[in-house]
Amino acid sequence: MLLKDVTFRNLLYTLIIVKSKKDAEYQEKLFNIDSIDINNFEEEFDSITIENEVNAMLLFPYLDYTQGLSFLLVANGLIEDNTITFYERPNFDTFQILKKDNLNDKEVFYLNELLINNDFDLEFYAKYAINQTENYRNDAEVEMLRAFSEIDSCRNEDFPDDFLAFFFKEGLNPEGMWVRGKELKKDHILAELLNQPSQDFGINAGDMVKIVVYEDDLGEISCIAELR
Repeated sequence: MLLKDVTFRNLLYTLIIVKSKKDAEYQEKLFNIDSIDINNFEEEFDSITIENEVNAMLLFPYLDYTQGLSFLLVANGLIEDNTITFYERPNFDTFQILKKDNLNDKEVFYLNELLINNDFDLEFYAKYAINQTENYRNDAEVEMLRAFSEIDSCRNEDFPDDFLAFFFKEGLNPEGMWVRGKELKKDHILAELLNQPSQDFGINAGDMVKIVVYEDDLGEISCIAELR
């Protein structure tokens, strides 16, 4: 299956394998940078040689509140038939992140879908991934909103903390704008408005707004701003 066909809920906080020879080779080169002249980056980067043949990456998906769905590179590997060989990292000095929009058309596997054919300390690397991304999971209010599946149909695919809300005001046309969830209340969601409205709703980008979840007769969910 392709990464774009997997929901963020089925990706978060679990090790996955993404097959992409070009991306894996690029990340492998990053591992092997000792020093590089920034003025001649492309030329020097292209000249870096890598010892391992790679075509896959072991990634750990997590949510960066402002950068969206992100993927920590844990290790590189080589997929052959239905098996994968993982390579130990040469160092842990880099924090290499890939974004979802660059991976959408890549083939993705869960660990139980491929046979690991070498002695690779998967538990150690899983702990590394969890520790490296711990700071992105330390907001209890945000985590509650991430678990609030009722608004999944309104969420941005690449930025699941952001969702589309509709604004209504007498005399104005309805307007859909993106908001970023802050807190899940008993009867509403507190969110930050990310767009500057094109009409005078009496609010501006950066303002906090109350969002209520509305379900119509057909079971369709909408997020509606509750304006004063």
